[in-house]
Amino acid sequence: MKKNILSFIFILAIIINLLPIAKVQAVMKNNNPLLRDIKIDGQAIEPQFDQFITDYVIAIGEDKDKIEIEAITDDPNATAEIIGDTNLKTGVNDFEIKVTAEDGTTTNSYYLHITKGNQEKANANLKSLEVKGIQLNPAFNDKDINYLVEYEGYIENLDIVATPENENAKVEILDNNNFSSTLHIVTVKVTAEDGVTTKEYKLTAKKAGESVEDPSGLEEYEEDLEQAKQEEQKQNNQQYIIWGGIAFLILVVIIVLVVIAKKGKKKEEK
Repeated sequence: MKKNILSFIFILAIIINLLPIAKVQAVMKNNNPLLRDIKIDGQAIEPQFDQFITDYVIAIGEDKDKIEIEAITDDPNATAEIIGDTNLKTGVNDFEIKVTAEDGTTTNSYYLHITKGNQEKANANLKSLEVKGIQLNPAFNDKDINYLVEYEGYIENLDIVATPENENAKVEILDNNNFSSTLHIVTVKVTAEDGVTTKEYKLTAKKAGESVEDPSGLEEYEEDLEQAKQEEQKQNNQQYIIWGGIAFLILVVIIVLVVIAKKGKKKEEK
């Protein structure tokens, strides 16, 4: 009897020592500050949302006086703050969606530039964008506004052809000269027919063979996010193992108690 009680006390002590470990694992905070989606009045935004693209130019009809912006975080424990007046004025209305990760320190912001008015006249999108003789990376599409181009040898400028969706929009090529540094950023600015809605596309020109950081920072950010997700999965697995072990030990304690109780009952009957 005494031996069984000592065994029970020993097992209980192990469980008590494991509880702080489980608690430490449980309080680990996620550092994911990304959004999974943005919706306006319950509808998907146009252009299509991408969690690694943080700047959007959107046209809203003249009949809209107020909108509801819904920001859905990638991590349910993160928070999103919408900064801006959802009572729309005619013209451009700017909003910032600030996402704070569960850890309380890691943040990321998304920006919406919403034009209220004639939607066709507020169209500042490009239909096509190319640099003659040089490939864009990624290939031009209706979501990305940041592109990388690699050139050989020495050039004075990029031979850029940019065509707007609305033929009445104005296209300006800015800073397309003095390519003296390893990295040079050219801006393609589109001003819509309404004269107030603008959208900027960035072309980062890099000399071939030179090593430079990703101009948008997204490649490094995606790698950090993937690493963070792997670390989170590892922590979750550790928690499952610990709590599984604790559950097993509790079961053992219960069995020991039942055995002790039965033996005690038998002795009383004798």
